[in-house]
Amino acid sequence: MSRLESVSLSDLHFDPDNPRLPLALRHSGEDAVLKYLLLECNLIELMLSIGEHGFFLGEPLLVVPRPEGGYTVVEGNRRLGALKLLSNDDKPPVLPGQVNQARASAKIRPVDDIPVLEFQQRDSILSYLGYRHITGIKEWDSLAKARYLKQLRDRHGNLNHVDAHKALAKEIGSKGAHVAKLLTGLHLLEVARDTGVLAKLKIDEDDVPFSLLTTGIGYPNICEFIGIQNSSDVDAANLDLGKFEEFFTWVFDKRHGAHTVLGESRNFDKLNRVVANDKALEELRRGETLERADLYTEGPLKAFRKLLKEAEDGLSDAQAMLSAVDDLEETDFTQADRVRKAASALAASIKDRFRTDEE
Repeated sequence: MSRLESVSLSDLHFDPDNPRLPLALRHSGEDAVLKYLLLECNLIELMLSIGEHGFFLGEPLLVVPRPEGGYTVVEGNRRLGALKLLSNDDKPPVLPGQVNQARASAKIRPVDDIPVLEFQQRDSILSYLGYRHITGIKEWDSLAKARYLKQLRDRHGNLNHVDAHKALAKEIGSKGAHVAKLLTGLHLLEVARDTGVLAKLKIDEDDVPFSLLTTGIGYPNICEFIGIQNSSDVDAANLDLGKFEEFFTWVFDKRHGAHTVLGESRNFDKLNRVVANDKALEELRRGETLERADLYTEGPLKAFRKLLKEAEDGLSDAQAMLSAVDDLEETDFTQADRVRKAASALAASIKDRFRTDEE
């Protein structure tokens, strides 16, 4: 059951378990939350809108009573932040100039009679949030969705994973496989955090492109490589921590350059082939690029022929461009001569192989 009420702004408090908040801000003070909302959630824009038109009565904050008094805002923390900043002239934690401009231009600065829809239990709000933010018009990012689903999953503690995922999917209007993939990805992210992988890679948990992780575990060879059955293996009981760290490094590590080993998400098909091929995997571990390592998935002979063709094409392109080039230097000739010698040496080696085979 719920009831619509009007309450004072001073009785409304941020939700410490808000799935959209970074983990480092959970249960933090009001200033820390306001700083995040100002920097990351376009709060100035919302302040300007509320200051001009007032608080929209048709979309009340969803709240539950706190044991110590007042209410926790389970849905509407961004709006609560805008209201709190508009309601007084205290110095904000960041962006003081923009905040003060929004305050100065406000025709309305609500303090009392804030419309809220009060629920007695947090669980009563969760299903609504799932429909609104996972399949609805105000979607959260995938990591926030996964953290929210984990909260929902706790309500189905006695069910096995398959039945629980079906129940969750029904609640939020999604599919069980999608629910399972998000929860599996979240568990793997937590493993990376708890085993020190994220610390080693100097990556904060909230900075991991979570959708990239859930995309990766959609490939069967990658799942087998890291030791999970499939993207629905939420427990990941047989996870190979060594190979899992390798996977995480290839996909997320940018310590040594602007790009990861994986590069773009479309390259997961290459990684999926490479981890299932011993020679290709050896080359990747040796430091070859993913593209080069992928050549070996077709076998050494095909890889060799492909490299030869690339070299020939490159030389043909260089020859065609030569007429348009000015200011050549001695170093250009030296490099071209090295290429000639390397090609001659390769041709001689191939010829020797023919002779050896004939003998």
